[in-house]
Amino acid sequence: SVPWVRKHTMSWKSSLPPDLVLKPMIESTTKEVHKMLEAFKRREPCKLYFNRPVSATAGADFMRGYLTVIKQPMDLGTVTRKLEEDSKRPADEKHYQFLEDFACDCRQIWKNALVFNEPRGKPEPNKPGSPAYIFDHASKLASDFEAKLAEMHRELEKEAPPCPRLLRARLLLADVRRSPFSEHYRREKDWRKLGDEYVAFLREEMKRPSEPEDLDSITDWLRKVQRQADGEDAGQAAWLVGEAWLAELKRRVVRVCENALAYNQGRQAAGKCAKHLKEAFELRLDSIQTAAEPPPRGARAAEREGGPTFAQKRELLRELHDLSPLDQSRVARQLAKESPRALKPLDGREAGSSKRVRVELDELDAETFARARELAEERARKAVEMDLQDELEEYPQ
Repeated sequence: SVPWVRKHTMSWKSSLPPDLVLKPMIESTTKEVHKMLEAFKRREPCKLYFNRPVSATAGADFMRGYLTVIKQPMDLGTVTRKLEEDSKRPADEKHYQFLEDFACDCRQIWKNALVFNEPRGKPEPNKPGSPAYIFDHASKLASDFEAKLAEMHRELEKEAPPCPRLLRARLLLADVRRSPFSEHYRREKDWRKLGDEYVAFLREEMKRPSEPEDLDSITDWLRKVQRQADGEDAGQAAWLVGEAWLAELKRRVVRVCENALAYNQGRQAAGKCAKHLKEAFELRLDSIQTAAEPPPRGARAAEREGGPTFAQKRELLRELHDLSPLDQSRVARQLAKESPRALKPLDGREAGSSKRVRVELDELDAETFARARELAEERARKAVEMDLQDELEEYPQ
């Protein structure tokens, strides 16, 4: 619900807020993250190579070479420091606002070690201090980290509110796309730059007759499935039967990873990154398949003749969600004046005396509904103007 100025409360019907699914770093989650992090820091390879910045032990010449290859240095000590700083910050100023923010920094550590210590030339002895030793242990730590993180996700899913599986899958795909391990598999240009050799390899060795995919193209496909689920795109109806889309999503993402694994023979850093990306995706997908879902929606109510269409109501709600609570209340107050019959109490009292009411969009006539759109657009425009004014005052020309 949104506070309504003076005596009313405005409640817009909406989808589940994404932050309830994104695993915010609340106190209990942060404690579990600390425990997991400390367990990793006690492991011997971490004590030797991952608990402190590389610059803490390396000389200037080494660091010049290191920073030529590694553009985002990270270590477990820095992750710990960020977590400690977050304990004194408000939620919107934390380094790690969500669990996935923390995970991305840890993955960056393993990825950096894989890239910089990638085996080159003839095999070398796998002993402490050698690139092969660091490379192999970074890969093992990455796998162990994803397994521990998946356990945490499963526990958090038990406490999270029910959420549509398709929304969870879209959030998972967004997490996969932002993972440091996915850097070379996100866009079409990532595989295009490998040239005809890569496409020929997939066709001849992997028996892939179609064009290679990337995470962006999979994201576009899943958006189409979402539109069909929302009733906007009848062309994708087949994917919703028996949740066929879920199996297809897994097939597409796994294929992107397997293509990279095969092309890089699994040993090189690019292949290892693909391996760990696949691990993380499959583990999270398992938790999605067992997570609680809301009850099925009933059939959509028939559209009232002369009233707003379903698409128009959805668009208005989207516009309202982008407004501040105060601006939402201003729109609601104006609607209450122009169409009092649309007010419905939430506490069983008469609409005129109730402190908690909702506006039923179906009860608005076409003229008042159009007025609501105008009001929402006007408030949004004024908000932008105020933001620009604040910016000019803060940074005068």
